[in-house]
Amino acid sequence: MSSYIKKALDITRKNVIIIQPLVLFLIVLTFTTSALFQLVHKITYIVFLTTNILLCTAFLAGWLHMIKKAIEHYQKSENGEYKNDKEEAEASLALGKEFFPGVGDFFPAVTFTVVCYVAVYMLIMFVCFKSGTYFLPFTDVNWADFVAAANSTPAEMQKYVASLSYEQLKAINLWMFYMGGVATIFTFLTMYLFPAVFDKKEQYFYVPFSAFNRNLVFLCKNFLGSLGLLIFLFFLQIIFSILCVFFSMNIIMSIIGLIITFYFATYIVVLIFLYYETRK
Repeated sequence: MSSYIKKALDITRKNVIIIQPLVLFLIVLTFTTSALFQLVHKITYIVFLTTNILLCTAFLAGWLHMIKKAIEHYQKSENGEYKNDKEEAEASLALGKEFFPGVGDFFPAVTFTVVCYVAVYMLIMFVCFKSGTYFLPFTDVNWADFVAAANSTPAEMQKYVASLSYEQLKAINLWMFYMGGVATIFTFLTMYLFPAVFDKKEQYFYVPFSAFNRNLVFLCKNFLGSLGLLIFLFFLQIIFSILCVFFSMNIIMSIIGLIITFYFATYIVVLIFLYYETRK
């Protein structure tokens, strides 16, 4: 696993161009989302919401295609297929041209897969929540206040926790462990879904099902390695969450944190794609 971690780091570091679409997309998404919240007419709101969703899936189609091509570029470099460093650098810069072909080839497939993924995830979480009400304690915790406190400063969160009773804290911990466990299992079972989407071009109505099947077969064949990868990503997420506290101290630290966030997000996707592409 350590070799994959290092290789994914090298791919991300040597092909910085694959981070640029993510930066531009988030800037555009910030403006479109802000406009969405200001709309009051239902039909206009639905049109803007649908446009935002299609914008997200179009970005994913192009960006993930770029990452797949970046891995192919790295493998060619490892095999010594480039004559010199200049040719290798030119091939790295040429990855930017892979974005729009990726949108053209995989936009319908990615869109349908995302819709199915979100729908199945929400259905599973709803069923698990309803099931949990039969065997987990259910107290009068105001979850809106809890979420607001969790998104505020550590001092505010500590103050909110201190105001809760032992039974309320116990209920919150049990529910978070239960729902978090369900979400983690679902994430694990679909870890390679999107790398599998880019395996082949298919009729987009079949893509989510055939891709999930390839994802599941790969997961079964590489169960321990995939479990190790999930644990590593979970550990990485904890470290990043701790660092975010320091990044929020001032504007300079916030900018540094934002840059690291882009790199961190790209690295995770590269690592998952790399593991799938080299072991499938």
